[in-house]
Amino acid sequence: MSADISVGNEIKDGFKETYKWVSNNVKWLSEIEAFYKERAKLEKEYSVKLSNLTAEYFTKKSSATVSLSVGDSPTITPGSLEAASLVAWNEVLSQTEMISKDHNKLSQEFEFEIADQIVALNRKCELLLTSISGFNTELTERKEQAFDNLDKAKKHYDEACTQMESARAKQTKSSSDKAQRRVDDKEHNMNITKNNYLIKINQANRLKDKYYFQDVPEALDLLQDLNESKTRLLNNLLKAAGVLERQLHKRVDTRLDTIDSVVAQNKPHLDSSMFIKHNIKSWKEPADFKYIPSPVWHDDEQFVVASGVELQDLKVKLVKAQQLFDQMSSITQNEGSSLGSLNKQKQQLKDDETADGKQLLEILTRYSSTVSAFTSHETSKLEAEVEIESIQNNVPSEYDLSTDDIDLSKLEKKGGFLSKFKRNMTISETRPTHHEIHDSASILSSESKHHSLGRFSIFKKRDRAQSTASASALSSTTSNDAFPDTTADQTGNRVLYAYKMQDSDEVDVSPGDTITLVARDSGNGWTQIKNETTDKVGMVPSSYIEIKEKPRSPAPRAPPPRKATVTTRTVEALYDYTAQGDDEISISEGSIITVIKEDDGSGWTFGEVNGHKGLFPTSYCK
Repeated sequence: MSADISVGNEIKDGFKETYKWVSNNVKWLSEIEAFYKERAKLEKEYSVKLSNLTAEYFTKKSSATVSLSVGDSPTITPGSLEAASLVAWNEVLSQTEMISKDHNKLSQEFEFEIADQIVALNRKCELLLTSISGFNTELTERKEQAFDNLDKAKKHYDEACTQMESARAKQTKSSSDKAQRRVDDKEHNMNITKNNYLIKINQANRLKDKYYFQDVPEALDLLQDLNESKTRLLNNLLKAAGVLERQLHKRVDTRLDTIDSVVAQNKPHLDSSMFIKHNIKSWKEPADFKYIPSPVWHDDEQFVVASGVELQDLKVKLVKAQQLFDQMSSITQNEGSSLGSLNKQKQQLKDDETADGKQLLEILTRYSSTVSAFTSHETSKLEAEVEIESIQNNVPSEYDLSTDDIDLSKLEKKGGFLSKFKRNMTISETRPTHHEIHDSASILSSESKHHSLGRFSIFKKRDRAQSTASASALSSTTSNDAFPDTTADQTGNRVLYAYKMQDSDEVDVSPGDTITLVARDSGNGWTQIKNETTDKVGMVPSSYIEIKEKPRSPAPRAPPPRKATVTTRTVEALYDYTAQGDDEISISEGSIITVIKEDDGSGWTFGEVNGHKGLFPTSYCK
């Protein structure tokens, strides 16, 4: 099967080991067959469950059509009409029902066209394996027979020599003609057995050579051909399975395209128009809700702020978290560099088909060990970072979070420092007066009402009296996030380009959204913000936004690792690369690049070339 390698030429007298290896590979087919059987079963179960689910929701839709289209108590009966969203939903359910049938078809295809074919392949391989084993047994028996014949010839020769020696000894005692004839007969017999012995030696040697250099290699090559044929056929079946699944996806894509076409016609205002048409009536705005104070406590409408005791506890937590953050930052930086190097070596070995598998296994072992430690340390670092941000971003600005007076070595000793701190702390030292809070709240309340009225006037066309009444309600019930302000916010921050989140730690932004800074770009090209318009917090590319705001209390940054001397490393570009973003640099083959920050495991290195700084692919350089 392969002209490049031959097990028979390379492995001498290795039928037992080779047969076991090929036998294991043939038996392995049963596992693959079982996989596709189980996969077919899962597709079948999924099909049934999906079909039952769509049937259930068809029933729910039917019973809820009126309430979803025009409400529970329409002033005008809807007749047989369905809201546009229900029409779209009906199409989703219909196409989902078809998708369930598609999965049922895939289940049958996996079972009959893949699993059953693997069973047939397994049987053929087992029969051929048995045949090759029988062939090897015949070869071995012929070899052993030749060796046994040699042993017998040697034994006959030794016996003939002994008889010759005995006859000659008797002849020396008696010189009769009879004794002489006996000696001659024994000598002839000895010579014949010797000649036969020499023939058997030559035969055994030739058969030995034939066995080890022709017969055994032929058997081994048969095993090799069997295994390679098995692999070739198995590859065809695996590809066929892929084709079947792709066909499923194409069918599902067609179903989803149909859904998309119907959903595209489901304009957001259609449902509203239908609901309004069937529910329009006279209406009077209810009175605004008012704050009702407790008869025994908290006689104003302000939130309660923390006392000095809680503040001191938070400052201690802040110091501990910063120490842990600093420690984990240093550790993860070193581990990240090691992972980047190991990942590069691993990828090079995986790309090289002739690479030593043992070396790859060693790299994988080291990588697995390192990434386990790195993940654990990254988790600890993240927990510390979140604790720092939580404390700094949620403690009111009038409280001093300076930790210069915190000495953890002293606090570790039991002595009730909090009780001592509480005795020496007065309320006026940390908490604003009631009047200060009330005045601030009044200002905020009036500003909130003003902005609410402005936004309402922009987005809803109403007469003046209606706008005034609605603005009053909005001032107490609508948050600033309800309608985004089209004017620039007070911080000067703005969204330059729309961005859709690609991961769970990111956030969507669009031009016009109001954003506030949570954490500045640490050099990785990402900034953490809060989208006040959607009330979501997450990461966005720094180049997509403009930040002019200064954070009130920025999270302490981890200091760089201590080094006795600063070393500079350079790399040479192996290939050309054109920058794909503002945070990247273009490199040319042969150019020398100064490394500023090593690859952290992401496959990118931060460096400088020709006065330009940015990221470039690590694998493009040496």
